[in-house]
Amino acid sequence: MKNSLPISLIVLIAFVFGIQSQSQVASPKIKSGHGAVRASLDSASLSAQWVPGMITVKLKKGVGEFGKQTGNVSFGIPSLDLKVANYQVNQLEKRFRYNPAKYHEGLPDLSRIYKISFPENLSLTEVAAIFSSDPNVEYAEPIPVIHAFDVPNNSLYSQLQHLPQIFGPEAWAIHKGENGLTKIVIAINDSGIDWDHVDLQSNIWQNLAEDADHDGHTMELSGTSWVLDPGDLNGIDNDGNGHIDDLIGWNFIGNNGDPNPYQGNPMYSHGTHCAGIADGATNNDKGLASISWNVKVMPICVDQNNSYPYAYDGIIYAAESGADIISNSWGGGGYSLADQETITYAAGLGSIVLAAAGNNNVST
Repeated sequence: MKNSLPISLIVLIAFVFGIQSQSQVASPKIKSGHGAVRASLDSASLSAQWVPGMITVKLKKGVGEFGKQTGNVSFGIPSLDLKVANYQVNQLEKRFRYNPAKYHEGLPDLSRIYKISFPENLSLTEVAAIFSSDPNVEYAEPIPVIHAFDVPNNSLYSQLQHLPQIFGPEAWAIHKGENGLTKIVIAINDSGIDWDHVDLQSNIWQNLAEDADHDGHTMELSGTSWVLDPGDLNGIDNDGNGHIDDLIGWNFIGNNGDPNPYQGNPMYSHGTHCAGIADGATNNDKGLASISWNVKVMPICVDQNNSYPYAYDGIIYAAESGADIISNSWGGGGYSLADQETITYAAGLGSIVLAAAGNNNVST
């Protein structure tokens, strides 16, 4: 991961993960003896903002390591197991996917962050507060619901009104992304990308650490269609990052290396639109022109039905894979300490994390 970027990119996305003050107005922090939990002011906003029947629990250092458990859940710690029984906890698993080899001192320890499931009729704030009060727990909190934020649906340069408004051509006269000595990678962490699209294919990032046949590419032309290189699809995690055959990115819904969007997803084209705005092939006599002028785009699919259950896993994957910029055109109303830790983790690995300002015409 590079320590500094050799170019300047014009971005139309506001960084909002760090804006906690507004969300804390709606979700005050309740102190407890051994932790903290964020609670909604009313049940209506709670049901709209938080995933039902599930909370995040971060254990304190040295408490122990736990694999996925379903049915009879046990920590082997009396105080925690009593809470498990009282609140009918039926599943325990890691909250995020991550590569332990990337961890170093100073980064948040994602290995201690878990999610637990329980009946949806139970109060999220009550369960979170009870687990937060345990001396073995650093914090417990509800999990925010995330949805996509809209993007413009433009296709031709003459219709891309934002480019002259932000003085895009004038910026290109000073510097274009493709002029950098080191390739810049933008991860589009979204509903997936139509990666063989005529205006995107030439700019798709290729994970050459998975180039098993050593031919210098991980996708190739087969007839008239672009496909993942059959010589690289060997069912082996060649780069040891925990993802098998992630030749151009990752699909967290299908748990595979084809980050195409899912048919039937109401936000099917959302990620492709975002990729086009950020990094569509420019000056190629086709389609649209993007802001960044031909840098590389890393496709990541974290959504199947506009719910984004793996949004923060996507951020972790992008940062661990060397993305310089991680674009996230989605959001929600709730604040999460665990989610913030993934942002800190990604920034600690050298990535710039961007988020959408939103389309809801509200200050939060």
